[in-house]
Amino acid sequence: MSTIDVMRRRGWRSAGLLAGGLVAAAGSACGVEAPGSDAESTTGAATAATAEPLAAHTLTLALPAAAADAEHAGAAAFEALVEGLSGGAVAVEVADRDEACGHPRQCLDALRAGTLDVTRTAAEDIAALFPEVRILDVPYLFEDAAVVDRVFNGPFYARLRDALVDRTGLRPMAIGTTAGWRTLATVGREVRAPADLRGLTLSTAHSPMEAELVAALGAVPAVGRQELAAELDRGIVDGVTLPLTEIVDLGLHQRIRHVTLDRHAYDAALWWMRDASHQALPAPLRQVVEAGFAELARLTLAVPADRHAAAVRAVEAAGGAVHVLSPDERKAFLMSAGRVATGYVETHGHEWLVWLEGAIADAERAIAAARDEAPADRP
Repeated sequence: MSTIDVMRRRGWRSAGLLAGGLVAAAGSACGVEAPGSDAESTTGAATAATAEPLAAHTLTLALPAAAADAEHAGAAAFEALVEGLSGGAVAVEVADRDEACGHPRQCLDALRAGTLDVTRTAAEDIAALFPEVRILDVPYLFEDAAVVDRVFNGPFYARLRDALVDRTGLRPMAIGTTAGWRTLATVGREVRAPADLRGLTLSTAHSPMEAELVAALGAVPAVGRQELAAELDRGIVDGVTLPLTEIVDLGLHQRIRHVTLDRHAYDAALWWMRDASHQALPAPLRQVVEAGFAELARLTLAVPADRHAAAVRAVEAAGGAVHVLSPDERKAFLMSAGRVATGYVETHGHEWLVWLEGAIADAERAIAAARDEAPADRP
């Protein structure tokens, strides 16, 4: 049972424990006391007359039908954290898997129509309204997850958020992930260099960037994921571009024999809130909801990393092999994929690529500086 589940069963009497102390910290920052706190008991009846009515605001949250387990766990954490921090002033109604809002674009339509308050999409799902968001799918920009985490929580995200609100009227609240790094996975051929992909057909996501990458590496993209297991069995496709944990979750590791961890893209997930619902909240409760989204994104970013080792073991137990590219091998893939970034600039201009590359460079410098300043281990 998670810490959040324990706290809910205990009626939120020890809010400082929730999510590693996030309830206490966020509540202090927002000016909202956690239920059962000393501050609540001392104010008592004096504040009861002015306190906001219980569940004065209700947020409905629904995920697309294909949402990953990490996203459902994140949604449950969001519900628990927001209701706990707000003292019940904000209720979160999370739809179960059978009540999914269908395709991510249908979820966005429900958000815009006002029948839904919170949902998530991939970058490509919003590209019809804001094509520049495809910058998140340009391959081989990110080196590791620590850099991803800093960029997704820094000035670049703030710039992207403001641009999306201005252009679409929808409000992104956080960037998390569906399943982490995308890989190159094949049935019958080990892939250590772009030349190893020539002549193969790979199933890709509905992303022009992903399809262009596969073509740039010498393979044939088959856009759209349908009956992948059957297509692999019948030889319609020779492999897939999927995160390792998703390969295992779908049972494809029973067919895939070679997984190359090239980390060509990070499966970014944008979490949205209806702007009118956001603006309707009083400032302290708005900050509570924002803290909930921050924790939701943190959890979804952590889950793929936590499951990585188990996924590797599952592939190997099924007779497959997992290969991690060396720096030189990855450089060869990056060089072959250069035309994808060039195509993005030709279509959408250079500004977003410059901003993202700058944010990545800043993150790498900050991580290096923190590592240099860390105290050396002592016996």
